[in-house]
Amino acid sequence: MAGCEEYREAISARIDGEDPGMAEEALARHIADCHACRAFETAALAATRRARLRAAEAVPDLTGPILASITASRRLAPTPSVVRLTLALVAAAQAVGAIPALVGNDSGATLHIAHEQGAWGLALAAALALAAWRPARAAALLPFLGVFVVTMSALTLADVAGGRVAPAAELPHVMAAIGLVLLWLETHPPAALVAPAAAPEPRLAA
Repeated sequence: MAGCEEYREAISARIDGEDPGMAEEALARHIADCHACRAFETAALAATRRARLRAAEAVPDLTGPILASITASRRLAPTPSVVRLTLALVAAAQAVGAIPALVGNDSGATLHIAHEQGAWGLALAAALALAAWRPARAAALLPFLGVFVVTMSALTLADVAGGRVAPAAELPHVMAAIGLVLLWLETHPPAALVAPAAAPEPRLAA
């Protein structure tokens, strides 16, 4: 026959949500008949409740530094920034420069080639304008425009060196190179263009 010690172990196990190791009916009968075990159960329940409801330990309030860090990581150049404004101007100049080709006047090129050059120039202007308006889209344009500028620069230098084209005729391509530099600055702003995060306001002691 189980003694009080075993019943108290069963009481503790039941309070902890574990298997008491004996029939619930037998445990309940013993608690009803044994004043000492009934007092043990009452004290154990009270101690468990106090442990579960005790006040949480004080922790430092890191809300200010965390928000300041998030703000600093997301804040780029001031809006509207010099880079974005310049990029918009380059887009406008690129669009204006595409008009002669769209009407068929492109330094002696055939009408079809002139139209293709004009359509390309207008598309590039639209892409640069979108990057100026929506800076989050600028990074997607970097590989595309980078390959174009590098390839066109190499071909242009070869053509100018071979006397196949006059340097002045290639000046419109400078806009694409300027646009590439501005896209890079927009997506990788130097420290001088990054707005400093505002310092958190001092908190008054309670």
